Amino acid sequence: MNNETKSRFGIGRKIASMFLSAALLATTFTGLGSVLVASSNIEVSAAGSANLPDNIQDGNILHCFNWSICDITASIPEIAEAGFTSVQTSPLRPRDGQGIWYWLYQPLGFSLGNDLGSAEDLKALCNKAHEYGVKVIVDVVANHLAGWADGRRNANVDGSLAADEYYHNTQYNTSANNVDWGNRWQVTHCNIGMPDLNSEHATVQAKVAGLVNDLKGCGVDGIRWDAAKHISLPSEDCNFWPAVTSAGLFNYGEILDGPTNSGGDNLMVEYTKYIGVTDDNYSGEITGAIRDGKVTQNTGKWANRGVNPKNIVYWPESHDTYCNNGWTNGLSEDVMDRAYAVTAARGQSQTLYLSRPFEKSHSSICYNKKGSTHFTSKQVAEVNKFKNAMVGQKEYLTTGDNCFVVCRGGGAVIVNASGGSKDVTVPNGGGTVPAGTYTDKISGSTFTVTSSTISGHIGDTGIAVFYNGGVDPTPSGSVSVSPTSKSFTDSTMTVTLTASNISDATYTTSEGDSGSVGTSKTITIGSKTAVGGTITVTVTGTKKDGTKATATGTYTKQDKDAVVSVYFDNASYNWNEVYAYVY
Repeated sequence: MNNETKSRFGIGRKIASMFLSAALLATTFTGLGSVLVASSNIEVSAAGSANLPDNIQDGNILHCFNWSICDITASIPEIAEAGFTSVQTSPLRPRDGQGIWYWLYQPLGFSLGNDLGSAEDLKALCNKAHEYGVKVIVDVVANHLAGWADGRRNANVDGSLAADEYYHNTQYNTSANNVDWGNRWQVTHCNIGMPDLNSEHATVQAKVAGLVNDLKGCGVDGIRWDAAKHISLPSEDCNFWPAVTSAGLFNYGEILDGPTNSGGDNLMVEYTKYIGVTDDNYSGEITGAIRDGKVTQNTGKWANRGVNPKNIVYWPESHDTYCNNGWTNGLSEDVMDRAYAVTAARGQSQTLYLSRPFEKSHSSICYNKKGSTHFTSKQVAEVNKFKNAMVGQKEYLTTGDNCFVVCRGGGAVIVNASGGSKDVTVPNGGGTVPAGTYTDKISGSTFTVTSSTISGHIGDTGIAVFYNGGVDPTPSGSVSVSPTSKSFTDSTMTVTLTASNISDATYTTSEGDSGSVGTSKTITIGSKTAVGGTITVTVTGTKKDGTKATATGTYTKQDKDAVVSVYFDNASYNWNEVYAYVY
């Protein structure tokens, strides 16, 4: 992250001290939303009871920022119940300094374990998480190590990394302000507040790869790479990324704005050969739009510039935009939930949800403290469950009625940009959502979907979620009359009428009777009809698509004492005796 100009939302930021992490110092905070989190003692059974997808990339990530490993372990049942596929921890290596969050981003080496937990704690977390189908991602800082402010590197770093050859610069630079963020070489080789590791060096690569293998040995499923934009690529004569991502884990990196401020489209695509990437710009546009109460038409910066959406991670806010007294720090939980819903409902990409610290000031936010558990709120959980249920379904992102609309093959998520409850009619983008009537999982209100529109009422959260597993929840309406035809000799007979997925179902008879059917009704006919007469019963109603449904039955009333003639031709049988019985 870097100290790059002011964001396009007009909110500047500054480097608060030379000790700020690369997570603090190496990015433009263009505008990402934030998210709170509330607690719930939900007990769910293990072994996939929360219906989480197996593929880590098919779900969303809960950022348990600053949480101890034991706190995360204890919360796994409610995390799974809230529909998160993965949890992300803070860095877990020995660090410089004490207490304040940014010291975790100034590691002293590449061994595993710190105040948040030991390697054994991490193993226990992975075992518990895997029981519930949740994956574990660990934040790794590999661009730099801790540094002092007195012109020299930190004397407490791993002694095997003390030599100058392991760093890009032998003289410590205390400020990121001297870096030209449009110059790619400076972005990858200059200090950004801490001593910049020589990523091209085989020993440095081996140290990082060793940590990755240790994490994998504990059961970790993925890694989030801090300050990834500051580490060079193979096309830049650096083999770091192939060397450290060969363990078969899920990987994504923090690349804010882009590889340089001037763009770097080809380099961004090259990163995705090894790691997923964050789309800071698009994430910020969504949160900024929600903050301002107005939708934006953009569908994603990097998704529109050659990066496969499956390699993109979004976030309504990052720990930096919150903890560095950044632009999302003062935004409400309601804004964060709605910004999260827009990207979290989408198909191929993942979205990170930050468990906000309860403190708000940069220097008062400390690690080893469990943050807010608002992630258990219904609106957040139902968006996650929607995403999980829609795996493999097509997607169409659209807008209408000042709402973001994520249409999937089995349902939709609609977000009111201005917040609060609202009656809406929005596009059914590309006819993606099957026509029918759905129930909002959050408010319980009804949404009616046609081939072109979606209409209904969004509840107080400003978010509506409805789906039915990709199957049309309202099959074609029908009515019936049973039996459909019959002759009867009694004075009357009964007929059963039914209506399914029909409104205003009614019946009439040729005897002059009529009434409402509801879903089922039994009527008696024949009392007004003479022997030999025919009675007709008709049921009609309106289907969900507005067309009519009709069913008819016909019945003949006969004289039970009438003589019946029976004729039998014996010519072909030539029986001696023929017995005939008439009833």
